[in-house]
Amino acid sequence: MDDIHCYSIEHVRAQAEVAMARSGYYELRFYAESGRPAREKTDSIETFYYYPSGGTIRDREMNIVYYEPKLDKYHTSNRDV
Repeated sequence: MDDIHCYSIEHVRAQAEVAMARSGYYELRFYAESGRPAREKTDSIETFYYYPSGGTIRDREMNIVYYEPKLDKYHTSNRDV
């Protein structure tokens, strides 16, 4: 079964579709390891913050833990030409 709490670009997009937007970011929940979203199931799930205007995933202290160009709505490869 595809677990929505395992970090991937597809799971960020799926969670963001149903999450409430708050001041330009979305609260998402992923399994975590060493304070970062984990791609596989772990013993803990944490809240992370997705900022589509920069394609960044941030931790609870707002440190950038991932930059994903595919999630950046202003990245040139994601714009319609």
